[in-house]
Amino acid sequence: MQMENEYSISAIFRLLSGVMLVLAIGTHPSLFYSLLRWTVACSALYSGWVISKLKKSNWAWALFIIGILFNPLIPIYLDRSSWQIIDIVAAAIIFSSIAVKFENI
Repeated sequence: MQMENEYSISAIFRLLSGVMLVLAIGTHPSLFYSLLRWTVACSALYSGWVISKLKKSNWAWALFIIGILFNPLIPIYLDRSSWQIIDIVAAAIIFSSIAVKFENI
């Protein structure tokens, strides 16, 4: 039961992160991008941890990498066009991780 709750919470956070990543394609104030970094990093790292407990290491690693890439404490600086590609790829991975049915829950 606890695993179901953790997975449901992580799915909600991943959905929020995925939507924010898609919205990041537009132009926004810098506060949006700061919030995006915090939201995506925290959500991806938490979800990676939850999914790693289900023994789905490929999904967990993909989410951990996204979490590190978007980490707000030691930011990675790239140009806007590079970030747009990363945002799309990260959103696709995050949305896919929600769509996959994990049997161990």
